[in-house]
Amino acid sequence: MQKAAPLHQDAVASGFLFDMVITFPVAWYFLVIRPLKLRRWSILLVITCCCTAAYLILPAHQRHYILQLRELIALPELGLLIYTLSKVRHIRRKYRQLQAALPDVAYNLHKSMATVMGNTNAVKIMASELTILRFGFFFWKKQSAPSTSRRFSIHREIAYASLFGVIISVCAIELVAFHLFLLHYSHTAALIVTILSVYGTLFLIGDFAAIIQSPILILKDQILLRTGLRWRALINTNNIASIQKVTDSFEPAPTCFNGGLMKNRVNILFTFVEPVQVERLYRKPITTNQIVITVDEADELAEMIKV
Repeated sequence: MQKAAPLHQDAVASGFLFDMVITFPVAWYFLVIRPLKLRRWSILLVITCCCTAAYLILPAHQRHYILQLRELIALPELGLLIYTLSKVRHIRRKYRQLQAALPDVAYNLHKSMATVMGNTNAVKIMASELTILRFGFFFWKKQSAPSTSRRFSIHREIAYASLFGVIISVCAIELVAFHLFLLHYSHTAALIVTILSVYGTLFLIGDFAAIIQSPILILKDQILLRTGLRWRALINTNNIASIQKVTDSFEPAPTCFNGGLMKNRVNILFTFVEPVQVERLYRKPITTNQIVITVDEADELAEMIKV
């Protein structure tokens, strides 16, 4: 592209631009969007990425083609933005209904967005990222719980707060040191790595805040087992076959779901009459007949649920 003869540069640029904004998006539509049954409006995102790549590759004096094309697709993108904003009101209404029934920020947000916008992977990822940002930035904001519920924390017995403090301190030191190191070679690389590191730290803070604010709940005839944002299972108490205390040396069966905050520090095993579904934030749900977890005051929990 850069080395083409002056007489041919315009022709080469036009051919390249045609491939980037027409050929590639059309191929993406027939090879990816239609077979996977993705939403058709996602083609706008593909076109935007192609325009960005073309703008970076084309010679400077030919970039006006891209700017003109962007003006043409600005209108449908504006329409998509208006459509998305119109859905926010419906998402909020559905979210409040779910929160009133059972407060659980992470999964209620995903369910409300899936109900309004469709249960796609893109919606699930978007809901997951919004949840992380919520707990990361508003880590002090507590979740409400039904007045008739009994709460059981999962982090005190294993001193997870102390471990988290050590991890965050080490991350902060390494973040500063690595940023200063990269500055000697590339300011851009240092900025990119720092932004990613800050987001990773925010993720850790959000995960820890969710663990503190999302305890296990014993409801009227159900129990909500969960570990922060990582997973949850809402189970009818009459579906519990047995509850057993276990030691740190316990080895769960291959079919048993290990939901412990730290996998080698579990203390209570639930066995169910019928398989239960375990919802996971970043992965597909699974079904299991057993769940082993970490619970503070495990004896009291077992006493409250008499099998």
